[in-house]
Amino acid sequence: MSERKKAGQETQLTEKQQRFRKLLAQGGREGALIALTALCIYLLMALVSYSASDPGWASVGHEVSVSNYAGRTGAWIASLLIDFFGQVAFLFPAMVAFYAFLLVKHRNDSVELHWPLFLLRFGGFILILLSATSLLSLYSIMGLDASAGGVLGAEVSDAMVGAFNLPAATLVLVAIFLFALTVFTGLSWFGMMDALGDYTLRFADWIKTNFNTNVESDEDTPEPPKNAEPASAARREPPLVNDRVAADGEEKPSLMQRIRGWFRRSKADDGEYEPLPTRIEPSVDGLAATARLDAPAEAGFSATDDEPAPRPQPAARKAAPEQPAADARNVKISPFKRKDDGPRDKDTKRQPSLFDDIDSPLPPITLLDPADPHKKKGYSKESLEHMSQLLEEKLSDFGVSVEVVEVNPGPVITRFEIKPAPGVKVSRISNLAKDLARSLAVISVRVVEVIPGKSVVGIEIPNEEREMVRLREVLSSRAFEESSSPLTLALGNDIGGNPMTANLGKMPHLLVAGTTGSGKSVGVNAMILSMLLKATPDEVRFIMVDPKMLELSIYDGIPHLLAPVVTDMKEAANGLRWCVAEMERRYRLMAALGVRNLAGFNRKVKDAIEAGEPIPDPLWKPDEYLENGEEDRPALEPLPFIVVVIDEFADMMMIVGKKVEELIARIAQKARAAGIHLILATQRPSVDVITGLIKANIPTRISFSVQSKIDSRTVLDQGGAEQLLGHGDMLYLPPGSGLPVRVHGAFVDDDEVHRVVSAWKDRGEPVYVDDVLNGAEGEKLPGVPSLSEGSGDSEGDSLYDEAVAFVTEGRRVSISSVQRKFKIGYNRAANLVDAMEASGVVSAAGHNGAREVLAPPPPRD
Repeated sequence: MSERKKAGQETQLTEKQQRFRKLLAQGGREGALIALTALCIYLLMALVSYSASDPGWASVGHEVSVSNYAGRTGAWIASLLIDFFGQVAFLFPAMVAFYAFLLVKHRNDSVELHWPLFLLRFGGFILILLSATSLLSLYSIMGLDASAGGVLGAEVSDAMVGAFNLPAATLVLVAIFLFALTVFTGLSWFGMMDALGDYTLRFADWIKTNFNTNVESDEDTPEPPKNAEPASAARREPPLVNDRVAADGEEKPSLMQRIRGWFRRSKADDGEYEPLPTRIEPSVDGLAATARLDAPAEAGFSATDDEPAPRPQPAARKAAPEQPAADARNVKISPFKRKDDGPRDKDTKRQPSLFDDIDSPLPPITLLDPADPHKKKGYSKESLEHMSQLLEEKLSDFGVSVEVVEVNPGPVITRFEIKPAPGVKVSRISNLAKDLARSLAVISVRVVEVIPGKSVVGIEIPNEEREMVRLREVLSSRAFEESSSPLTLALGNDIGGNPMTANLGKMPHLLVAGTTGSGKSVGVNAMILSMLLKATPDEVRFIMVDPKMLELSIYDGIPHLLAPVVTDMKEAANGLRWCVAEMERRYRLMAALGVRNLAGFNRKVKDAIEAGEPIPDPLWKPDEYLENGEEDRPALEPLPFIVVVIDEFADMMMIVGKKVEELIARIAQKARAAGIHLILATQRPSVDVITGLIKANIPTRISFSVQSKIDSRTVLDQGGAEQLLGHGDMLYLPPGSGLPVRVHGAFVDDDEVHRVVSAWKDRGEPVYVDDVLNGAEGEKLPGVPSLSEGSGDSEGDSLYDEAVAFVTEGRRVSISSVQRKFKIGYNRAANLVDAMEASGVVSAAGHNGAREVLAPPPPRD
């Protein structure tokens, strides 16, 4: 059973059941450790104090007195083990101690007995017993007699010597013993050899450093030239590596390579020849490195990695100045994750423990899956240098002369920053995107025409090995932790691997678009979870609209909701209209208190509550039918932010019509100060859905992968989204900026969402507001279209009676037929049919959209 499935089952258990299971596992583990420790000590007591005169398992006498430290039972057990296994019997307490050590070492792992591994280790122990007892029976070691191997050793050794001779039997038994020791303990002989060689080399270097007798005296040392650098500066030169460049993140040189390098240095110290090292030269900012071979001009020698021995060169080349290698490149390679230093709390990687407090205000981020610790960092250094040269050559083939000046490797793509030759227009490079993708054999190439603060052009190429950016990785970053806003959204990582976060309060609304499979729904889930793990229900409340009834319905029941997850589009329009009414109410409250935004309102209300003088509600009106006095006036309380999440607002616009667009525009225009924010998502980025009115009021947008450049321009007002890689790859247009930022979205699966939702359900129940789905019908707002208003959607329409007569006489009903008959618009015809359905004239629409006429035709005169 996978760990993910187990985590899903644990979320279905109650908190008491989970604590009981964890306590039971902890008690079982510690009880087993205590029992193994006691058994180990008991066996040692019995074996150490063994005496042949004590009554044992094979004794016939009736001796009552026992000298064994472990009593009569210990004497019996010691007699059994010594007679059968000889001195090898001491391996039994050693085996028990070994398993006790394993329990202590893996005390934080899940308690699960791996039977194949247990049987393998037990088989290794049996082989150790057989081989060790046989060897002790064959040879008397350290003054032991031939019976040191016990009955088992004598029988096995006789059989082995009979089948082989004594040397061959010894060789086989030693091989079996070494193999069994590896199987039982997991000891690696190769690792031991490497460690021994490492310590030997360190010891040799220590001897050479501290006991070198060839050091010249200060009087014999020639005075350096005036322009020469001091010795301390020479010692601060970059390190010399004889066999390979051991840069950060690369594999450590093997033992044989280190031995060969040490041998070369020893030869050089003895004066036989000077090694030719590879020097790592840092660039100006110390972030990039260029490797080349350094050979003193006056030495007259040259060498390669394949030819470690010196080779004389012609004398004419002695005086030639040192030249860099022909293929040496001075390309700056930026490090991976160079800005964010990670979380301040290193304990964020721990797993949920038994003592996690259910009463904590926020669920821990350990409910989410951790990031993969074995990450690949895209291309290697050699591949990046090779691709830089290849990119220059391919662009040169198309008649564009450029130079790669910097490389930024990231988790999903790598950006090559190129400097075009004078006179080269950026449009020429942009038009070659598909040709470059074909030439480089990659799925797509994106050209970044403008990089702020730089005079270069970016070429973004997909990595060979794409990483998965986990949401927990972004939430545990310092950028997210240090953000104080409860509306902080975790987007993912940028092209350099740095965490990207955004503040929904400053956007103040967000439009998300992308085709099916581009990662749009996963991105919306990541944004919602970011706020759920950052804010309490007192700080943020949600209204979620899910036309597909699949994506957001998982959040039904969390205490942050103002209403159940909406799946009916008419109720969704009512929710938007309630938001408009709430926005107007909050503006009146802020005007009464003389503040400019919701933060100032909450600060003033909290200060008044802490001072013991709460502010009465200035908008409260007494009920005319009740005797309400001024003492019944309620006090103001801090107001939470309201986030409206609509997963597919194109479907809502299709059903309800243009009224939704007007409501969205009304909220987007002036709801920022009132603390009401929108997250609109759609998979159909067309101009009839993402209209100019919506784009004008929602400048912050995210585009996942789209099908064409037209769709990209509809969302971002520029191309580029059609060249994205999908699966979370996005372009983020920040507020107040016209240049999109490429972000690799954080991934979160359904199991993680279930864990967070279950944690919030354990912390409280939702308190719904009934007026949300009713649309605040009791309050008329100027400029806000009511759902019962318009071109006639009730029986009060002047055409209603004529429409009923037309339908009942013809015995057929459809919106298009009513529209053609009376030459009216589609919305008015649909309202007439809905009114007839409400009156019982026609039935509800079937699965194929057809309706049945229920009322009889009108009587004829």
